[in-house]
Amino acid sequence: MDNKEMKNRSEILFVYDVKWANPNGDPLDENKPRIDEETEKCIVTDVRLKRTIRDEWQSWGETIWVSGEAVNPDTRRKELEIEKKEDALKCLDVRLFGAVIPISKQGDTSYTGPVQFRPGTSLHAVKVVFQQGTAAFTSQTTAQQRSFREEYLLPYALIVFYGIANENAAKITKATEEDVQKLLKAMWNGTKNLITRSKMEHNPRLLMRVVYKEGINYHIGELDSYLSIHTQIDEKSIRDPSELTLEIGKLLEKLNQNKERIEHVEIKQDDRLVTVKDGARVKLSEELSNMNIKVVELS
Repeated sequence: MDNKEMKNRSEILFVYDVKWANPNGDPLDENKPRIDEETEKCIVTDVRLKRTIRDEWQSWGETIWVSGEAVNPDTRRKELEIEKKEDALKCLDVRLFGAVIPISKQGDTSYTGPVQFRPGTSLHAVKVVFQQGTAAFTSQTTAQQRSFREEYLLPYALIVFYGIANENAAKITKATEEDVQKLLKAMWNGTKNLITRSKMEHNPRLLMRVVYKEGINYHIGELDSYLSIHTQIDEKSIRDPSELTLEIGKLLEKLNQNKERIEHVEIKQDDRLVTVKDGARVKLSEELSNMNIKVVELS
């Protein structure tokens, strides 16, 4: 993989689904899934997505600044032997996401990361299910009866994230094209590797990166707003991707309008997610190729 500096603006769309899981509990509200009260769509913070990505990077042996452990920032700096500002750039997450780093005798120093995500949202209204069960152990040493476990789950949600990789900020953090490819790989594989009790059945369905030509200080913006779903049942009753299709007609139209600015589009799509254009089944990569937009299949 080319380790050159990231010189191209790009936009990222990531679609995944969850089954009988809590994609992002709110610790201030009984760890319930975060829900937009107006639309009844679920919300997943960018922090949750970055946690997934960082955990995957850690499993590869990558050096990262924000680990999953609760640790004092100054202690973490000493662990990584960061003595001056530039030393922090050996951390992959600092190069891509930015960070605030306490530097001895210099105070805090900060980097603004070139990759930023908006909170993810489901593409449909979701149902929240409350479940109760017995815990594995008693609550007290002398107790005979086991305590109860309570949890809130979503039977199903198809969630989309939108992000931007800013080549201007990359000049400061020294983020490379190889770093971006590691990001994309971790988004897909890290989501699939969320094999915990509350995160079981997270499945990546579509990952797309629109890469603009070098020197073009432009991006379309809000690509997630050009996606919608079709279903023959009530949205809250969806339990499987076979019960919906993803409408990409408006997205294709917008990309076609801007194809002279686009260098290529990188794509990975799971076969279980059916994409349609004006209701007719299509394959995203084939539609882009038909518009003379170069397509690169992500591994």
